[in-house]
Amino acid sequence: MQQISDYLFMGSIILLILTLLFKGVGSKGSSNSIGNIDLAIHENHGNDLKSQDSIIKSIFKSVFVWISILGILVSIILSKI
Repeated sequence: MQQISDYLFMGSIILLILTLLFKGVGSKGSSNSIGNIDLAIHENHGNDLKSQDSIIKSIFKSVFVWISILGILVSIILSKI
């Protein structure tokens, strides 16, 4: 039973990390700022906040995040039994 709990926990952690990488980092992309970076950050601050907000919402709406969190919780419960 302990071995199943360990495999479930590791699989859930890997799924969570991959989901965060693909949903978070993959959806943002790279910046194409040329020139004065401080000025570009100041001008686009509102757009950046909206973009970050939508990334966080898309992460929490993802089914894979909730599956991995559920897997972690189940593995913790199995390890206590």
